[in-house]
Amino acid sequence: MKNLFVRTLSGLVFTVIIVGGLLLGKFAYAILFILILLGAMNEFLRISRNAGIFAPFVLSIVSGSLIFFVFFLVSSGLLPVKSYYALVVLLLLIFVVELFRKKEKPLENIAISLLSLAYIAAPLGLGTFLVFDGQGEYNPALLLAIFAIIWTYDSGAYLFGVSWGRHRLFERISPKKSWEGAVGGALSAIGMAWLISTYFLTQITFSHWAGIAFTIVVFSTFGDLTESLFKRQFNLKDSGNFMPGHGGVLDRFDSLLFAVPAVVVYLKLFV
Repeated sequence: MKNLFVRTLSGLVFTVIIVGGLLLGKFAYAILFILILLGAMNEFLRISRNAGIFAPFVLSIVSGSLIFFVFFLVSSGLLPVKSYYALVVLLLLIFVVELFRKKEKPLENIAISLLSLAYIAAPLGLGTFLVFDGQGEYNPALLLAIFAIIWTYDSGAYLFGVSWGRHRLFERISPKKSWEGAVGGALSAIGMAWLISTYFLTQITFSHWAGIAFTIVVFSTFGDLTESLFKRQFNLKDSGNFMPGHGGVLDRFDSLLFAVPAVVVYLKLFV
């Protein structure tokens, strides 16, 4: 009972911080998401170090931050689109720096550094396409809706899984997840999509919101399973202790890291 209370309380505080950070404006959004990026990359690189892979920590963190800020500044209209080309040089720099580090496992070091950027920095950077329109105007409504669908799916999957879960979804990676939970969570997400399309973001039709919700369900599940795969390899229960009862930053945002790029692609192709 005490653990449930702590988990619920920290979840409420987490929700208030996310929603408040998005509503306070574009600079509060940037600060909030750069903190998420720093926390997630720190956990990922630290976990790798425990396994004997020493990626360039400072360079990886700085590179990830620069990737986010380039996306943010281009999306907000403060930098030209051609600024993206600078990121190519940034990625090559990781290879060059490894030449001078004299560390064991240079290939693994480079791979983990690049993986941290592709897995964490790039998806968070792509999130800027969801809060800025083509003219650089800030509007967090779409990203808030995506958070709402993810949280609804997670809650629905948990409740349905605990109540009726019998058939394992991916037992080799995550023994507790069930098909019943996934289906129940998906139905809950579709319900939230209907509410959003009816009362909040009515300019996007329900059929598209249903498509977005289905995209989120599929890719947030893959994001969750991918992080579970990493933790299983490194023999960890949680990626960190960022939130009491919930684990680390990666544990909280693993779904978002896969859902955001997928939703961006869906919107660009169909909406």
